[in-house]
Formats: sequence, C-alpha cells, structure tokens
Amino acid sequence: MASLKTGGDLSKLDPSQVKELYNRGAFLIIRNMPTGTEFGIDYGSWSVGEKFEGLKMIPPGNHYVFYSAVSKQGNIASRIGFFHDFTPQEVVVKEYDALQEMLLDSNGHVPDKDGLKALDSSLAPYPYQHYQKWCSLTTHITMTTVTRIQPRCINIYSATPLLHNPNAAADVETAVSVEEKLDANFIQDDDIIMNFSKLDTKKDMKGLSPKEITQFYMDPSAHIDKLIAQTGTESELLGELEMAFVVFLLGHVYTAFEHWKQLVGVICRGRQSLHDRPSFYKDFIRTLHYHLKETPSDFFVDIVSRNNFLTSTLKVFFETVREELDLEVELMERATKFRSYLEKRFEWDFGYDEDDAPVVVEM
Repeated sequence: MASLKTGGDLSKLDPSQVKELYNRGAFLIIRNMPTGTEFGIDYGSWSVGEKFEGLKMIPPGNHYVFYSAVSKQGNIASRIGFFHDFTPQEVVVKEYDALQEMLLDSNGHVPDKDGLKALDSSLAPYPYQHYQKWCSLTTHITMTTVTRIQPRCINIYSATPLLHNPNAAADVETAVSVEEKLDANFIQDDDIIMNFSKLDTKKDMKGLSPKEITQFYMDPSAHIDKLIAQTGTESELLGELEMAFVVFLLGHVYTAFEHWKQLVGVICRGRQSLHDRPSFYKDFIRTLHYHLKETPSDFFVDIVSRNNFLTSTLKVFFETVREELDLEVELMERATKFRSYLEKRFEWDFGYDEDDAPVVVEM
C-alpha cells in the first residue's frame, strides 16, 4: 500500500490533459482523518499521510469510497464504504468522527474555487492509472442500481454491527442449541442491510411436481425472467451482479460474494434464456470476463477453489451453449473465446466427452 500524501500517477498525461481533468473533475474534501488510516476510492487504496485532506480530479460518475481505521498498534478495523455519483466540479465535504471511526457529512464550510486552490497541495489526484479497470467492473451500475441495493444508512460495512435484542430473554428461552441461544441476544440493524434481489428458489418451486422441480434446477429460465422483472431491466440485473462483486472485492463484504455466486449460478444454468435473451448473455460473459480479468488470479482462485464453485458452474454453462446448436452465432463465439481465456489464464479444465449427450429422465 503506497502512501497517500499529495502525489498520484499522472505521468502519462501532458499538462493540458491534467488541467482538463482538474476543471472537469469533482472534489472529495475529508477533514480530520487520522494519519495511517487505510483509504481508497475505486481500484486505488493508500495509507493516509499527514497532509492528506481529500481527493481532486475525480471523474464524474459513480465511485466507491472506502476506509478502515488503524490503531496505534497497527490493528485494522473493519472496512466501511459508500457509493457516490459525482457530478462535474462537485465538492463533497466529509468529516472524520474519531469516536465512531467513520466519515460523516460535514456541516462546515464548502470551499469555493479559491479555497480549493489553497487546499490543492493537500489533495491527492484521483488514481487514473486504475480508472479503466473501474469502468470495466461497473459498466452496468447506475444510480438506480445503487439506490435500490445500498443500505438505508448509505454506509456499507464489511462486518455488520449487531443490535441488542430487546426480546432476548424470551428468545433465549425458546432457543434449542447453544449457538441459537447466543444468537438470540442480538438482532441485525435493518438500516445497514444491503437490499439485493431475493433469490428464493424454494418459494418459486412451491407446488411444483417432482418432474417440474427437476426441470427448474436444470433450467431456471423462469427464475431469471422473474429477477429481471424484479430489477427492472436486463442491464439492471447485470448492474446488481457488478455491485455485488465490487462490494465484495473492495468492501470486503462476504455476503455480497455469496449473492454474486448465487446470481452467477442461476444465470449460468438458464437454457431457454440463452435463446430468449442472447444480448443479455453476451453482456453477462463480458461482465464475468472483467470480474476475473481485473482480480488477482491467486486471490480469486483461492476464494472459489474451496468448493470449486466457479469451474463447475461455468462447465455447465459452456456445455449448455455447446448443446444448444441453434443459438445466436455471436453468442456461441463469445462463449468459446471466454472458455479459452479461462483455460489459459487459470488452467481450469472445462473438458467434456464429445460422445456425451444430455439424458432426460421421465418421472
């Protein structure tokens, strides 16, 4: 982690380009953030230096700001983050509350142009060397996506704070196991829970025959249709997939990773959806490609290899594409290229026996 003081990597830009970025970019003023705090925006993170008072030249659009308090002993607190849709030349002012160890909206003075110039040497430039990576990871995230999913309190916590359960005594009494009795003392704060789409497959299967349940697991296209209707558009569902991944990757929220896995699993098993929504699947492949491309390979493989989730899920996807011979040609070509990329980069084996054919069991 580099030291964040006043510098930034803009060496590849000429002075006129830097001036243009400054004149168009937004500002994030941060007051009283302790030296040594871990701080980041999008794909860049640093350790805060003594002179640090915020960021300048932030490109207009959605960005994810995150930070972690660091004790004098070097212990790092859980990460807190938030999304903000910056507009050109916007000045956002935050104040660090040492007691709560978090950034709060400031009621203080918002610097004008002269004030920003006076602060210039204490404002670090946005890390443009990572901007393309950020754009690749967030193609479908809009303010609609963020507003729909983010917690009511706006802040996203890597470790969800718990509240004391006012009915703890009664709940402990009815709890069976020791674990349940311990859990009964606390409740989640609804204001800090992320509002991802509900993936209640059991509810969708209620009333289905055994044959229909088998078909549902083999081809959850109806569930995919329901998710798209729930989020509003195909692009919004992909935006949710991207937001879940970003919040996990940068915000260290493991529940977001679990949701990402569930979404990938459902989308990859869709068979009829491949015919009905070819554009959606082409965009899905692109989205998943960047998720894997922009993540350190050893980090990502270590996470998914514990149960081999991704390789087994994608193998089902690639085999389905192979079996559905009347799919759109461009979709088939993109899937083939994606498979080749994964096999080369991660050395994952998606091999299958050409003599294999799907077996249909009548129940």
